[in-house]
Amino acid sequence: MAMSDEYRAAQHYKPGVKKKKKSFAESFIPLKGDEPKVIISKLVTIALILVIVVCGVFLGRELYERHEAQKLNDRFISMRPEGDVFGNEQAGRGGESRAQREAPEERKPLVLLDSALPYLEKNPDYAGWIQIPNVFMEPIVQTDNNEYYIDYNFYGQKRSVGTVFADFRNVVNDYEESDNIILYGHNNKDGSMFGNMDYYLYDKRYWLKNPFIYLETKYERNIYVIIASFVTNTEPEHDNGNVFDYQNFIDFSASGDYTFEKFITEVNIRNQIITGIDADENDKFLTLSTCQYYWEPSRHIIVARKLRPGETTENIDTTKFEINPSPQWPEIYYRYGGS
Repeated sequence: MAMSDEYRAAQHYKPGVKKKKKSFAESFIPLKGDEPKVIISKLVTIALILVIVVCGVFLGRELYERHEAQKLNDRFISMRPEGDVFGNEQAGRGGESRAQREAPEERKPLVLLDSALPYLEKNPDYAGWIQIPNVFMEPIVQTDNNEYYIDYNFYGQKRSVGTVFADFRNVVNDYEESDNIILYGHNNKDGSMFGNMDYYLYDKRYWLKNPFIYLETKYERNIYVIIASFVTNTEPEHDNGNVFDYQNFIDFSASGDYTFEKFITEVNIRNQIITGIDADENDKFLTLSTCQYYWEPSRHIIVARKLRPGETTENIDTTKFEINPSPQWPEIYYRYGGS
């Protein structure tokens, strides 16, 4: 008579003997004798672990660099002379540039601001400071190219957060400054560099809270009033072959591709806000450029003009402000559902 199933089980049962646990290699590393589906499962698990580790490393590095950048910015601010608060009315009122105030034969040697000295000791590329109150406050550098400071911080350390820098073609710290000073900075998600410029896109009326930009060079301080905010493309295929090459409008020409008339026309048709602040070819301009994420690659541009003689932050008329109901967007914006 055949043994019952119960009897067979009893014969194989050994009290006190536990099932041996699989080792790490047996659990995750493909071994000789493994079935194909087990090998595939192990390989997928290894790949997922590697992805998690790599992502963790990159995220950790990014968080560290942002924290480091904030600490550096706090340190920069603390290096300013005591009582010298950048961005207040001591930055000066609107007025003529140094070149306009003094005839060439009367020009005196340029004198460094006291606030510039500690930064120049740290980095000879130091070119000044920029601030929009409640938005950002950052040092500016300038070197002989527009690539280096994309990936390096003020101290020359390779960092993805970069440093705000002036276009290498700009004249920033001399008697004859450029017609349009162009500054570039990353749109960092923690708000550093030009990260908080997004305020002007997502809340068009934010301009009413912060219409002014304070720019300090190595030699003087000036105030600019924002006249435009818009998003534009950098690739011709994103707008039927058209690109507004704003970065080349540095010194306006009397004719050709880079006249003031073309610059202000291109700015106005794209402008998402109507400030009611006029501008003409006698004004000096400041352009801020940062990445935007409506499509890749795109740029958020803010354009400001220097305050004129007699203008102050108190008497600029902001009552004519309105939101532009129909700014011109690149064709790619509508392709992604913009309206």
